[in-house]
Amino acid sequence: MEVDEFVEESAASPASLRPVPAPASRQPSLSVVPDGKGAAGDGGEALLREALSRASREVIEKIAWEVVPELAETIIREELERLMKERGA
Repeated sequence: MEVDEFVEESAASPASLRPVPAPASRQPSLSVVPDGKGAAGDGGEALLREALSRASREVIEKIAWEVVPELAETIIREELERLMKERGA
């Protein structure tokens, strides 16, 4: 049995699989409009840091949602191939 056949067979019976919710699709917010937070004496630096932190977090999360599933699939396929070769040997 080839890995693709095994994957297709496993996909046909997803008894132990559960759907993973997709991330909320929203664009990073770069707004630095004062909202009453932060110290007034820092020239808005605290607001800028908060906005950049939030935007960075959102971008990293978006990238992770795009990269991790594909990477996980590759790792699983390679491990299945290795195990099937061991089993057949």
